[in-house]
Amino acid sequence: MRLAAFLLLALSLPAGAAQIVRGPYLAAGSHDSMTVRFRADASTVAWLRYGIEPDCERVTTMNYATQEHRFPLFGLLPDTTYCYRVFLPEPTGQAVYKAAEGRFKTFPPAEKDSFTFLALGESGSGSPEQAELAAQMERLSPDLVIHTGGLVEGGLDADADAQYFTPYAGLLRRAPFFPVPGSSEYGPDSGTSEGKSFLRENYSPFQSVPLNGLPPHYYYFDIANARFIALDSNAFGGAAAAPALDANSKQYKWLDYVLTRTKKDWKFVFLHHPVYSSGEYGIIEEMNEALRPLFEKHQVDAVFQGHERAYERTAPLAEDSVTEGGIVYITLGGGGRPTAAPREEAAEWSEKFVAGHHFAEGRVNGRLFTLMTYGKDGTMLDILRLEKPAVP
Repeated sequence: MRLAAFLLLALSLPAGAAQIVRGPYLAAGSHDSMTVRFRADASTVAWLRYGIEPDCERVTTMNYATQEHRFPLFGLLPDTTYCYRVFLPEPTGQAVYKAAEGRFKTFPPAEKDSFTFLALGESGSGSPEQAELAAQMERLSPDLVIHTGGLVEGGLDADADAQYFTPYAGLLRRAPFFPVPGSSEYGPDSGTSEGKSFLRENYSPFQSVPLNGLPPHYYYFDIANARFIALDSNAFGGAAAAPALDANSKQYKWLDYVLTRTKKDWKFVFLHHPVYSSGEYGIIEEMNEALRPLFEKHQVDAVFQGHERAYERTAPLAEDSVTEGGIVYITLGGGGRPTAAPREEAAEWSEKFVAGHHFAEGRVNGRLFTLMTYGKDGTMLDILRLEKPAVP
């Protein structure tokens, strides 16, 4: 179908036309790129038209016939609002109709020093609590969202719409999500050879992440004056298909390299299993011994964790001791599933523990980082402030 076909538009959804059943949603954002994705109910060609708002039809790009559509957009201007429209053909092939539209803002460039993000984990449930948290998140305008794993309770793609795409539909349409695989993403047989293909069949098809590591397992992205690094910790949890993360592994050496090669003011890591936790599952000693020294060597500022179905924030830590200027470990595992209480009395390094549903909003403003954690009714549960000394 030639581009001239855009001159002939159906005024409404034509009977029998292909429809979008998942999305559109954003992924793999940066200061000069964004990926727009959606799933159709049948294999179909599709067109995406986009431009700097309000000119939403400045550029046209086409995708071949498929159900799983991916439109990577490159060469965008930083810190700029774009709008986009998705067109699908009507059954006769003589016209198209507008199936969806949305807008997004590219990341601020390196010379900017402020941005916002949301963070959550263990959300996949379809529960009323997840819906309440999602409604609170929808009111905010983050540049991006990070997820510490547990997008879908059983890990099945068939449940992803009810537990992930529907609750966050509005937010996914205007802000890219950056997830890491959690325990559930590897399926019920994660520890056996039968579970090796589970993530590839149920999680990978709907993920688009930066291609600088081993997608979708580990990767990094930069925004303004910060670097975020996503890790796959599931080998420590017994997942047979997960990439190793011990000190001799490819993922560990990649992490060391990525931390070495950045001069960003802020360094954030997010992964599924906690390096420090006083919750139900506690600390995996092997994991702590492998990652803690590397994080400290490179002066990581904060580590965002999941797995535990609670919120916990540690004091700044270095070499297992409370130390001014150390790393703060933040567990965000109350995104919608039933929450759990501490396993034992809080350790001396645990500054805050909340056995309740929550999400967090992070704000970086120059050399100040603020993290505010909210409950499902919007009540602030905790606040963290980290400030770096001024550069002489």
